[in-house]
Amino acid sequence: MDNERLEAWVRELEGVDLPLLSSTPSLLTAVAEDETLSMRAVGRLVQRDPGLSLRLIRAANQIPHRHFRNPVVSLDEAVMMLGLRRVMERVREQPRVDQVLPPAAAERYRFLAARCAFAGLLAEGWGELRHDMIPPEVGLAGLLYGLGELLFAVHDERRIARYLDLVRRSDVYPNEAEYVALDVSLEAVGHRLALRWELPAMVQECTCPANARHPRALGVMLAAELARDALEGWTRAEAGIRLQQAAAYLECGPEELIGQINVATEDFNRYAELYAMDPLGGLDPESPPASVCAVLPPGLCLAPRRDCLERARQRLAAGTLEDRDAVLDTLLDGLHRGLGLNRVVFARLDENGERLEAERVEGADHEPEFDRFQVDLNGGHLVSVVMQRPSAFWLHDGNREDIWPRVPEGLRHLIRVRGFLMHSVFAGERAEGLVYADRRSLDCALDAPTAGEFKALVALAARELTRLAGRAAG
Repeated sequence: MDNERLEAWVRELEGVDLPLLSSTPSLLTAVAEDETLSMRAVGRLVQRDPGLSLRLIRAANQIPHRHFRNPVVSLDEAVMMLGLRRVMERVREQPRVDQVLPPAAAERYRFLAARCAFAGLLAEGWGELRHDMIPPEVGLAGLLYGLGELLFAVHDERRIARYLDLVRRSDVYPNEAEYVALDVSLEAVGHRLALRWELPAMVQECTCPANARHPRALGVMLAAELARDALEGWTRAEAGIRLQQAAAYLECGPEELIGQINVATEDFNRYAELYAMDPLGGLDPESPPASVCAVLPPGLCLAPRRDCLERARQRLAAGTLEDRDAVLDTLLDGLHRGLGLNRVVFARLDENGERLEAERVEGADHEPEFDRFQVDLNGGHLVSVVMQRPSAFWLHDGNREDIWPRVPEGLRHLIRVRGFLMHSVFAGERAEGLVYADRRSLDCALDAPTAGEFKALVALAARELTRLAGRAAG
């Protein structure tokens, strides 16, 4: 996405504090009076409140300590380092949500906090099932995965209200809601602030979509999306597919997965009053959400933004971008926001020239499986042909019947849409990778002008990469 716009929001939000949930002080007061509780147990209670968790992690990692040679990565470590007395001091200092937000905004914040807490419970439980070395580390990453949404909920009530109204509709994806209601990716904001605040590496990694290729990060991302489904009562159209993806990730059957989710639900419900909400309902193993996503017409199609497209075109044409990252940032922002393409990927060619793997992804923050975009180039299929020289391809009504069988099976399964654009990218004679883009639904059809703009913008980016490669070689 546009780096200047992202950086402006990061500067705006880096001074924002997340409030405490209203009942957290009484919960922690009871903890302080019980000397039998372990630090692990206290950390799990702190994890119920993302605002307190964020403050304690940041505080703990600012204190040098001889027993911790590496940064603190979990809440039980943070509580151990700070001690209960200092934890309670911070509880007394931190304002409560009802003190800083009006009632409607406070309700939205509590809902988001509940979803984050549920994601943390799922992620930690899955870490234990997978014999992760530090399950609380992935639990914390699950809790803070929604950091961008939480900060916006405190800072900009109007925009986040519009975003949440859209995203709670079953026919609108979170990325589409961001496109309409915001001018920035919430996940990108969370990622940049995680870096700025030096939050644990796992938190940083999980808020970067391309890291879905790593199993630990993928688990956190899937947990966050299933938490979204759980708090919406398992009514969203893709809940069934996400359950399939989670079962494959955990290498278990659907009944075992549902049992694990229900355990997390029971754990969450013990403190549901923290979020001023009724207990969540569990999943019935006999009638889980549909295993195949219902084919629904999209709630909206993304409108191109000519100003964003022109800005990207001018930057790429000027020949003044300083590095490869700036070129890719500009290109993907121009394609996503400028042309209104829902999902855009730059997949980099590996050193052996045998595989493409996602390096940058726009518009798919909430689709962890799509973020794992990769294509094996062996086999003479469509993508391997496109990668032989600088070339563009558009799959549309006129060629779909003939070409679709030549699309690699893994890619067909991943994208789940029979209309897309792709363009191989070369820097001079060297193949760099592939740009892929689609509108996620054939109801939001691609057209010839869009395909032409796509081809032209990628060509400008390739020219810039060639210029930078020549400068480096000279």
